[in-house]
Amino acid sequence: MNEFFIHEGRKTMYIVFLALILIFFITISVLGALDKKKSRGIVLTEKMRCKDYYNSIALLWGAVLVVFILCFIGKISLLDIGFRLISFKYNIWFTVVTLILSGLLFAIISYQTILLLTSAKSREEAKKQIVDGEGAANMLPRTKKEKRLFSFLSFSAGVCEEIIFRGFLMFLLLAIFPDIPIYFIILIPSIIFGIGHLYQGLQGVIKTGVFGALLMCLFLVTDSLLLAIVLHFLADLSSAFLLSEKDIENSKSEIQ
Repeated sequence: MNEFFIHEGRKTMYIVFLALILIFFITISVLGALDKKKSRGIVLTEKMRCKDYYNSIALLWGAVLVVFILCFIGKISLLDIGFRLISFKYNIWFTVVTLILSGLLFAIISYQTILLLTSAKSREEAKKQIVDGEGAANMLPRTKKEKRLFSFLSFSAGVCEEIIFRGFLMFLLLAIFPDIPIYFIILIPSIIFGIGHLYQGLQGVIKTGVFGALLMCLFLVTDSLLLAIVLHFLADLSSAFLLSEKDIENSKSEIQ
């Protein structure tokens, strides 16, 4: 009887944790979208971009700190949220398809990054699409200082968002709903992850949600956060190469 009440009490606690996470990220996403809407048409300076990067980094690590505190309160170990060695224990076809899709995404990211670093034509096309962009495009790094800070932001997003949206959320869902179907385990955190990027607009929400679903599949088939963190980090980092300080200066000269 005591074990039953302990189990139910812990389950209730996990429901509260899940509710707190949902409220927090929905609130942050709405506020972020409103903030980006206000910045439309405003030409951001290096100082403004760097400030936004610092704020985002602080928010990410602050959120992870909260997750670790909740883990301590709820007696949830690092192993429980995905800090494990890679192992393949899942359905073979699901594993193969996930690894192929992840490999293709990695190849595409690598190819596009190499093109941007070596091809003037590719950089010119990227510049035309982004240099006068608004919203998320307006926040892409230009200068060396911005790129260094953006690189750390990409690392922070890769680590922190995987801990929260894949590791912690999946543990809570399985703890609260032990018989939950796998497609809900993939779908629910991915929807929350997509909504968390509301500032990128509807297209960004959908794109991020699909990416989140792939990362969740990768987490499931490897039984570890490691590869998901690496892929997430590389995907975000690739945006740092879309624009260069030289491209922006050339663009300003052409306008003048």
